[in-house]
Amino acid sequence: HYFIQSNLSLHRMSHVKQICALILALIGIALLIAAFVGRTPLSNLINEQIKQKVLILPGTDTYEKWRESPVPIYDSIYLFNITNPSAFNRGEKADLALVGPFVYRKIEIKKESNFTGDLEFAMFYDYTRYVFDASETLKYNKVSTLEDRVFIPNIPLIGAVSQIAHNSELGDFVKQLLENLIETYEKGEGIDYLTLNGTVQEVLWGMDDPIMAELYKFGLAPSPQLALQTNGSSDAAAETVPTTVYTGYSDISKLDEYMTYHGRNSSGCWGSEAANRINGTEGSMFEPLLIYNKSRSVSIYNEQLHRAVDLSFNEESQYSGITCYRYTIPDWALESQENNPINEAYYAYIYSGMLNLTKCSSGVPLFVTKAMMLDADERLRENVTLPTAPNRTLHETFLCVEPYTGVVINGHKRVQINVQIEHHNITGILNNTRPAFIPLIYVDEHGSITPDLADTLKQSLLVPIQITHVLFYVLCVVGGVVFLGAVFCHAHLLRKKHSTTEDLDQLVVSEEEDEGLLNPADRDRTSESSEQFLSFDGKTSRYFEASG
Repeated sequence: HYFIQSNLSLHRMSHVKQICALILALIGIALLIAAFVGRTPLSNLINEQIKQKVLILPGTDTYEKWRESPVPIYDSIYLFNITNPSAFNRGEKADLALVGPFVYRKIEIKKESNFTGDLEFAMFYDYTRYVFDASETLKYNKVSTLEDRVFIPNIPLIGAVSQIAHNSELGDFVKQLLENLIETYEKGEGIDYLTLNGTVQEVLWGMDDPIMAELYKFGLAPSPQLALQTNGSSDAAAETVPTTVYTGYSDISKLDEYMTYHGRNSSGCWGSEAANRINGTEGSMFEPLLIYNKSRSVSIYNEQLHRAVDLSFNEESQYSGITCYRYTIPDWALESQENNPINEAYYAYIYSGMLNLTKCSSGVPLFVTKAMMLDADERLRENVTLPTAPNRTLHETFLCVEPYTGVVINGHKRVQINVQIEHHNITGILNNTRPAFIPLIYVDEHGSITPDLADTLKQSLLVPIQITHVLFYVLCVVGGVVFLGAVFCHAHLLRKKHSTTEDLDQLVVSEEEDEGLLNPADRDRTSESSEQFLSFDGKTSRYFEASG
């Protein structure tokens, strides 16, 4: 009887525990529901705040950073020096040495910016200048100076020959003038007329040349001097005709994309309307929330290339403790028209891995490749001796984009300009040389977010996003643990209840048989009584009291 009374208490406690287990299960389910149901509206709220923060609107922090970037941008410039000019003139391979880098700080300011009444567009005038940075140069170059002399191909002469050979619209007078200029080169005694020699400063920013001066007189050259760089925009209209971009206010997917560039919506260089269309951004920011569309390419418009270039997602990486998406130029963008017919509009009729700028450079046969002809057709390297082999880590163009805001936090735009030397029947002045694409200059424009800006980005934006993610996983884990604990507890109680029922059945039968109160026919009723005991009702209690 003591055993039975004790089990009554245990069963009452078991009943309470079952109720507690049920409550815990409900709490676990509630936490899981809260995690999954609450995640979407919370994420949507944060996403909307991000969209509002990145809009280019007057008076905002984004506008100030867009107007004048706080991220320092540098151009590291290398020149290719022909170390064997006389042998090169006689038809041997050009043996090239890399001179540099010479590092310039790029100053870009969007002046006199204003907005349309509906805030859909922002308009501004470009102000771009390059300032030599001696301290940055010394970090990477302790050998060369701006006064060092280099040999480069005679670009004006090559351009004049190309004009005579290919420009059917060239007037007879101008054609005769160029032929006379070429003759003076040919008759020059002791002059290696296929190369020019000047200081780094002159080659970069301007050196006098008679052919350039004559071409300039007839509007066939942008300047009377030869210069591989322009200290400012290469477009004369940059500071007099406004550029217009989308603010993202009406359509966030067009954030910072060009609507017009220096008043134009077409470059005018290429062979189709689509190829000439100016689109893409300047390359410092893109549409936000790329994290939800990783496969989407981003597009930048490059003034030196006169075209928009699509960059494709390559991989996830880290910079300054921030996760970013790395975008690179896909191979198809620079394939020959034989491999990619779309590129026919870009006059890609020679080799893959290059962009033909002849139509954009006053008839001078200039071609753009990646640095050290990375990913270009191997035949391009057959007739020159490059100073170093192409290296993806050192020579690839890439942008690291923070995927929530669309802001570029690290990047290198690496471009190499090459000139083509080819033989022509109309004049034999170049026929002693080896046909080749000779590298002239390699520019690495680069910039990265400063530690202070990285900390600001993390604290103001990324930390709340991370807290949201952590909260979701915490709720899932806690809810799951609580629910599974409740299920385990309930299963344990059921097993204990089953065991107690069997013990009571045995106990009741044994006692009744010992006292002679039951015959075998009554045992079934006794078993039923022991099961009724588990209901804890008043009748069962009185039965056991009477039995006692």
